[in-house]
Amino acid sequence: MGMITRAYKEFEERVGAIERGCGAKGDRVRAEILKRNLPFSISETEEACPGISRDMVRVVLRAMKAEGLITPTGKGRAAKWEQTGPMP
Repeated sequence: MGMITRAYKEFEERVGAIERGCGAKGDRVRAEILKRNLPFSISETEEACPGISRDMVRVVLRAMKAEGLITPTGKGRAAKWEQTGPMP
């Protein structure tokens, strides 16, 4: 019974971590994006943030786009992203 209780406790902790957002990895990607002045690609951001998946980079890009901080120029592999105005 103790093992089941521990498993549920660990599950609750993991679900809580997911609900809280990206955490340190998301913050690293966001900081990298904020310091860029020229248009940049997902690949360039990935290279600057080793150990962070392309999916995480895309999550952060979508969030920043929704906040109006960046905008895509183009679509697909050739897409670049650029700042829409002064960064906070």
